Amino acid sequence: MEYFWIILIVALASLIKGITGFGFALVSLPLLMFWYAPKELIPILFLCNLFASIIIVLQKKNRKLVNKQFKSLIIFGALFTTTGVVALHFISDNGIITVISVFLIILSILSFINVKYSLKLTDISYKIAGALLGFVTGFISISGPPLALFLNSADTDNQTFREVFSWFSIVTACIALMGYALLGLLTTETIKMTLLFLPILFAGTYFGKRLNSKIPPTIFKKAVVSISLIASVLLLIK
Repeated sequence: MEYFWIILIVALASLIKGITGFGFALVSLPLLMFWYAPKELIPILFLCNLFASIIIVLQKKNRKLVNKQFKSLIIFGALFTTTGVVALHFISDNGIITVISVFLIILSILSFINVKYSLKLTDISYKIAGALLGFVTGFISISGPPLALFLNSADTDNQTFREVFSWFSIVTACIALMGYALLGLLTTETIKMTLLFLPILFAGTYFGKRLNSKIPPTIFKKAVVSISLIASVLLLIK
């Protein structure tokens, strides 16, 4: 019965990723933490996200999508991912669960009240954002919502959004996974679970893309936020 729920959660998270472009870790992490410790789960989600992002960047492009400013965002993200990895290694599982729960509750509330940001972005803004997002990525693997807010503030089009998002995910995931391996957080069990999740991830993403044009993404985004909020509150009071 446990595996049924795990597969269902991964399938749902993959479907939402296919429709909205992100949300895999946002949905799956708080729910899967009812069965797995964060230090077991986060490397698995990184591996899954890495494979999904590689598929996106391998797609044919008509123009250059990552400019100098976005490159600095990605580079600083990679550099500060290491600090998040170190934090994950030294903080207890209970501490990590509390941090993740509070972080997701705040993000969910901001999404529900439809907070919008209007920022004047300079070159230093991209570097600061990259550093903060890199730390969050290395620590809890969830950079999607805050990165999406930043890219929206930068007024990116859909193609650029997906491309920058994917390159940020690939670079930070590679750095984080090397750190996890050095700190002993990347195990054979991690690889086995990733191999179990990957077919479900690819299938869910594929069908999600097909549903993208038929079902309004806003409905699924609200579903993502609702699931994340409920799961995070339950984890916090667990």
